[in-house]
Amino acid sequence: MTVHDAATAPDSSVALTFFNDAEARTVEAISERIIPDGGDGAGATSAGVVYYIDRSVSGISQNLQHVYRTGLRALERFCQSEFSAPYVDLSAEQQDDVIRRFLGPEVVGPAETPQMYGDEVGERGELDRDLPILRRLFAVVREHAIEGFFCDPVYGGNRDAVGWQLVGFPGAYWGYTAEQMGPGFDGRTLPIATLSDLRRQLQEKSLPDNSTYYGNEEK
Repeated sequence: MTVHDAATAPDSSVALTFFNDAEARTVEAISERIIPDGGDGAGATSAGVVYYIDRSVSGISQNLQHVYRTGLRALERFCQSEFSAPYVDLSAEQQDDVIRRFLGPEVVGPAETPQMYGDEVGERGELDRDLPILRRLFAVVREHAIEGFFCDPVYGGNRDAVGWQLVGFPGAYWGYTAEQMGPGFDGRTLPIATLSDLRRQLQEKSLPDNSTYYGNEEK
């Protein structure tokens, strides 16, 4: 689901609390290039990462509101200057190029130093003054995108547990048996559980018995 689709989504949990629509589309576009969909439906957009970021900036990460507000405006100035178009209208290759300019390449060898845009002093006035906030913006979005892709869905991201499915993580469990904790056990064989599932078990009083996890020790 994209930010544009959210306006008609039946789930009220997708509402934006900090970003306006234009800001959210830009943050979503950046996140999607950082964690792109490889054709399996597991990308930042399908995971709803932008909603995790939006909630975070409205709550625990309020100190980063200035980074997003000023950084996104600086990004638009940069893209208009370089490409005569906003970031969301650039091609995927151009978007990747912009990210590399401020974060460096995806992979850097042990003896290499990433070359990023603006390492040399320029004479571009306001655009050069924007460089520190742009570097900070992309670093923050990258961190938030990873958090939103692998968080519990209750926090707004990792929709349908796509991040957990990608890495084979079973999610939130009360505990694991000795067999499940043993070497070679494939966690992907366990059904994915979320914090909402644990809460439901509490409400229904259907918690697993302790013997499930300690049966072998008691014998």
